[in-house]
Amino acid sequence: MPTNTISLTASSDRQLVAVEVSSQRTVEWLVEASAAASTHRASLNIALVLDRSGSMANGKLAYVQQAACHLLDALDERDRLAVVAYDDQVTLLAAAGPLTAARHAEIKAAVNALRPGGTTNLSGGWLEGCRAVAEHLEAGGVNRALLLTDGLANRGITDVEELALHAGELRARGVATSTFGVGLDFNEQLLTLLAERGGGHFYYIERPQQIPEVFRTELSELLAVVAREAVLQISVPRGVAVEVLGDLPHEREGERLRVFLGDMAAGEVRRIYTRVLTPPDAPGTSVVLHGAVEFADLEGRADKAATEIGFSYVREAEALLAPIIADILTRASEVELATAAARALALERTGQREQAHAALRYALAAHASYAPAPAAAVYDELAARMQHGLSEADRKQTQFAAYKKRQNRDR
Repeated sequence: MPTNTISLTASSDRQLVAVEVSSQRTVEWLVEASAAASTHRASLNIALVLDRSGSMANGKLAYVQQAACHLLDALDERDRLAVVAYDDQVTLLAAAGPLTAARHAEIKAAVNALRPGGTTNLSGGWLEGCRAVAEHLEAGGVNRALLLTDGLANRGITDVEELALHAGELRARGVATSTFGVGLDFNEQLLTLLAERGGGHFYYIERPQQIPEVFRTELSELLAVVAREAVLQISVPRGVAVEVLGDLPHEREGERLRVFLGDMAAGEVRRIYTRVLTPPDAPGTSVVLHGAVEFADLEGRADKAATEIGFSYVREAEALLAPIIADILTRASEVELATAAARALALERTGQREQAHAALRYALAAHASYAPAPAAAVYDELAARMQHGLSEADRKQTQFAAYKKRQNRDR
């Protein structure tokens, strides 16, 4: 029986479309997880994957150890925890298992004994952590690898797209990934993709002292999960084209479009934007998009929330005079500008500065009508800086801001 765990509503910038020509409309899908306190929480089946390469010296590893011990203190016998440490070698410090008092002490001792080592086999450490999670998948629990690094993947699999492909495949098998990038030497493009394709979260940690607090943020999200593996499914009528904005992970299966949202915590709100192109049709007819958020509850049972949004066909002159909900176009334009910024940053990172500058300027011109002036000014200044090249700090801060805006996630 459907519950009130998740609600879904849909709104568009206009409700009328033209008979004579194709019409473009922007739809805002609002997904809300109930903020009501649950009588119980999901059990956690997680793997901590910790970078212990040589660059983690000078106090960084000490903050990671502090964060890991805090996370351990927040878990109990309902949960499973595996700990993997990696440099050029991958070490399973603690196999996944229930967290008895004895295991708490053993894992803390193993974590606190870590010392900085060699190079960075990120893929080996991450995949070992995911394997540990996959061996004990919880039907009603949260299954996730938490990957922390401060450096570039320079051993094992290093290709960004290959690693992102693995993240998507693991998510499909039920293992999510959250990533934590520390300092200035990691690849922000890689960690963002692993988190997005992997159904988790990406965090930029500017200073090592912030590591414990960021880990606490992720843990609070995991402990508050009320809906697992949420997917927004949109049934697309024949002849209608639908595009997902924000470069969110999605797939198409015939007339169905699926947008992967990952686990949702109590009180979480997601806004997903789609651009809809309707074909010409006869006056008095309509076209309807059916949407549903499908998810698993904390008992592992399938559940969903559904809605629909329709467009009525009228003469083009009448459609053009219809009231516009400008706020939807404003919010969607911010997502599209953040997407353009993320793509431009990928170009700038590889030295294609003029291409990055031109791409962002083009996006600013395309969204000039509805982009908020403060946001437009920020991106205009960013485009100018890209011509001269960004510092690592600037690049990572901007990437993280664009990631958060594209996710459109509040809690």
